[in-house]
Amino acid sequence: MTALRSDRLLMALALLLVLGLLYRLWPIVAGMPALANFYMTEDGYLMLTVSRNMAIGNGMSVSDGTIATNGVQPLIAFLFAIPYMITGGDKVTSLVGVHIIAAAAAFLAIFPIRAFAARVLAPRDPGPVWPWAVAAVWLLGPVLPRHSMNGLETGLYTLVSITTLVVFARVLDRDAGLGPRLLLGALCGLSVLARNDAVFLVAAIFAVWAVWELIVPRRGFVAMIIRLVPPGLLSIAVAAPWLLNNLFRFGSIVPISGTAQSMGAELGGNLSLLPIVLFENAFPMLPVPTGLNENTVIITLALVGLCVVTLGLLWYVFRTCPPVVRALVVAYLLFAIALAGYYGVFFGARHFLSRYVAPTAPLFIVAALVTCFELGRLLRLRSWLATAYIAVGLALAIGISAYKTLPGSTLQGHEQVVAWGDANVPDEAWAAAVQTGTLGYWHDRTYNLDGKVNPEALQAIRTDGHVLDYVTASEIDYIVDWWGVGAWVEFPHAQGPGKFAETFERIVHDRAANLAVMVRR
Repeated sequence: MTALRSDRLLMALALLLVLGLLYRLWPIVAGMPALANFYMTEDGYLMLTVSRNMAIGNGMSVSDGTIATNGVQPLIAFLFAIPYMITGGDKVTSLVGVHIIAAAAAFLAIFPIRAFAARVLAPRDPGPVWPWAVAAVWLLGPVLPRHSMNGLETGLYTLVSITTLVVFARVLDRDAGLGPRLLLGALCGLSVLARNDAVFLVAAIFAVWAVWELIVPRRGFVAMIIRLVPPGLLSIAVAAPWLLNNLFRFGSIVPISGTAQSMGAELGGNLSLLPIVLFENAFPMLPVPTGLNENTVIITLALVGLCVVTLGLLWYVFRTCPPVVRALVVAYLLFAIALAGYYGVFFGARHFLSRYVAPTAPLFIVAALVTCFELGRLLRLRSWLATAYIAVGLALAIGISAYKTLPGSTLQGHEQVVAWGDANVPDEAWAAAVQTGTLGYWHDRTYNLDGKVNPEALQAIRTDGHVLDYVTASEIDYIVDWWGVGAWVEFPHAQGPGKFAETFERIVHDRAANLAVMVRR
């Protein structure tokens, strides 16, 4: 690749990266309702409600500051509190700051992603174009912005986790002293504050690091322990305040949101969807329509494609790459396997599976690219397959993303719930919902009923199997939610003197509008 051609390609990629940043900031320019609805999701609004309460002096809480919670990830919750502090808690203006923070985290992530890709791709081509192309595919792929801009932690989590992996490679590469090793330990702890399942990342890094110390520099077991213990202790010290808060205040080091979402999970219940969401990570420009998620042919094709790119990556790495890169890829792959295994086999919340495994996307994008390189080498097509993957991928990504900005496009399905609440629920009245993120953000006096951020509701579900008696005994006057919640008044355990069906009257049950409303009699 000539220097002139390389410079032109780098300029084009730089423009595309700026375009990816502007796409994330588009709702700010569009204003309401896009600002509130285009990226923000139900669970994102749960996070923002907690962040706003922190900013206005209510602490980490929901329900107008009356219920303490840990049902969020702490690092992003503190960052999102900043706009609310600046605006005095203004709910609309602060969304501008939330979008800026989320977009900044996603944009900053392209730099460690580029660094990771550069290390892996260097034996094939040490030039700068391919690593930046990987970063562009990650930033522009339409599958990923919905996870990194939705008011949750995924974008920041990806930034911190990839940065931690890149620093890990540098520690191995330079046989680092105490300072860099402590930096790695601090980043490991910070990654747990970004999202608690980063314990899988920390375990993968330290496991590979221990084997490295024993095999490559041959330091011996005692020397290995001496090198790993200080950064390990520092990682624990950084994460410990949050973990101890969870344990002593809420009874578990896992936030209650994780406990609530894992209840009712069937062993292996998400496995059939796992190949598709991981395939989308390798090919983020090819989102699979929801209606095809249960199609056996699509699942099989996704699984085959995923296996091909994973094996292609391992073949390439162990055939051409230096030991540091092998250790880096193995650590990242172990992290990906742990995430996929945990959320695919042991966890519930099937509809969130794509978000849970989103931090693996840079690994699988690189895997897809190097597999294209390897296939091109075997077929004597030089770099044409890899070029097609990048070029077609970026073109599809831009086209799909542009389509989503057309009028009427939205990712938020709770406008009807909020609209009914705004028109009918007085500010001083207490409302409730299972899907309470959006409603609870716009109406302060709102009880969460699925237990994600409400320990009281979570305990009721664990004890009784439902929240009907909890709602009946509470000060809740309105339940406003999706259509299915309206069936509560028909449940057998809702019947009887003083029970839910006698206490609440269903006044709206509109399937077409996806709205149900029940009011205390």
